Amino acid sequence: MPNLKDLATKKGRDEAGLFIVEGEKFISEIPENYRVRLYVVSQNYAGDVSRFEQKARCEVVRTSLFNKLADTVTPQGVIAVCEKNFYTAADMHGFILSGENLNDPGNVGTLIRTAAAAGAGGAIFTHGSCDVFSPKVIRASAGAVLRMPVMSTGDAPDFVFDMLKERGTKIYAAHPRGDFLPYDLNLREDFCLIVGNESHGVSPAALARADATVRLPMTAATESLNAAVAGSILMYEAVRQRSG
Repeated sequence: MPNLKDLATKKGRDEAGLFIVEGEKFISEIPENYRVRLYVVSQNYAGDVSRFEQKARCEVVRTSLFNKLADTVTPQGVIAVCEKNFYTAADMHGFILSGENLNDPGNVGTLIRTAAAAGAGGAIFTHGSCDVFSPKVIRASAGAVLRMPVMSTGDAPDFVFDMLKERGTKIYAAHPRGDFLPYDLNLREDFCLIVGNESHGVSPAALARADATVRLPMTAATESLNAAVAGSILMYEAVRQRSG
């Protein structure tokens, strides 16, 4: 059995190539293209264990031990240990979300959830962003991180964006003082939207590779919006243009 305590950390997940999905709802929504290595079930779990045993090995553990392994405050009694899928930019088409140095798992999860709902072809999180396979991101994304190509890369953002530009993808960076409003850009074509750090915004390196910077119209009394809110609004402008 994998050391589940190690999977509570990014280092442990990276080394094992595994991550944890917790709770009946999220486990029931794990796509077929993700392999479940193991189910861990609490002794007091009231559900039907046989449905898990049909798919992978199932270990029943003491409730006190399970509660130590679980990430949630009120565990539902079942955990799935899944193998990671590894994607590259070549697996992503249409419009792509890119998060740069995003530290808040709630923001990362919300952006992934919105990107999936908006029909994005994938999401790329560059160096400095929190782990997309952390339990908090999986919950904040409502499991959407498993339903679309998502990659975390330790590479500097310039490498990723140069790779996208080589295939003709436009790069647009969200910026509170951007040169364009989203309505002025052609979001029907393939593009990558960069959403930067919650406090410092998009890095100079990423700005240097952007084809344009884009801002949202705001009153003078408001300096900026939350990263997830701003990114979500911009992605849905792409939805509007593409459905028109």
